[in-house]
Amino acid sequence: MKRAIAFSIAGSDPGGGAGIQQDLRVFTVLNVYGCAAITALTVQNTLGVQALYPVSGKILEEQIQAVMEDIHPRVIKIGMLATRSNVEAVAKVLSNYTDTFVVADPVILSKNGVALLNEDALETYVNKLFPLIDLLTPNIPETEKLSGISKKHPEFPYIALMKLRSLLEQNRSSNRTPSILLKGGHGSSSTVCRDVLCTNERYHVFESSRLTNPHTHGTGCTLSSAIAAFIAKGEAVPEAVERARGLVYEAIRAGFPAGRGTGPVDPMVFLK
Repeated sequence: MKRAIAFSIAGSDPGGGAGIQQDLRVFTVLNVYGCAAITALTVQNTLGVQALYPVSGKILEEQIQAVMEDIHPRVIKIGMLATRSNVEAVAKVLSNYTDTFVVADPVILSKNGVALLNEDALETYVNKLFPLIDLLTPNIPETEKLSGISKKHPEFPYIALMKLRSLLEQNRSSNRTPSILLKGGHGSSSTVCRDVLCTNERYHVFESSRLTNPHTHGTGCTLSSAIAAFIAKGEAVPEAVERARGLVYEAIRAGFPAGRGTGPVDPMVFLK
């Protein structure tokens, strides 16, 4: 029987709430076989990120190549890349596997403000990785950074989404039309969380009530990896996003205080 397989390229979180650890946990909950390539080791806990130690671009390239040439997963989820050389390594390998669907969560800053993508890597991310991405999942600050459009613009987020769509469509490496999911967790509403998905110049708006649980570490990783898992199982992008949002909502509701700071969301609630 053909098994759904997803491949996470991301950093390691020793506290387990985000990064590779959370991605593999989500894949397992959704009955998807998970592969993983490590982009960086972090020193972090529920109180925040204290240090970041990226792997070399060569080591990352070799990890990805080993998985792609042998297992060749249907879907890849990209998380924190940290450095320009890592961005270049990912783009170099994936340019040879354009049949693989790529979900990218452009992790730029940690919750406590630590840079998780070097400033000199941003331009390379847009120029070399954007042509390979099928679904980009930025939050509001990341959307501002990547598009250059402030959230204070009267037509935000739609003008920012169109700008990102234009950038994603340049020099495409496949004939698939790219999509963007703007995550609304950083929105100003205290009662509603609104995400906007742009697919083929159509907009899909997803709304849910904002939960008050403060334990939200790993929310973005959980969402992007869940989307990747549902796509690996054959779902179309809008349906995968809708189902992944449902999983994240319950995972946030089940978030718990694992330490003295912001605890993790808990996708394992679906196995209880």
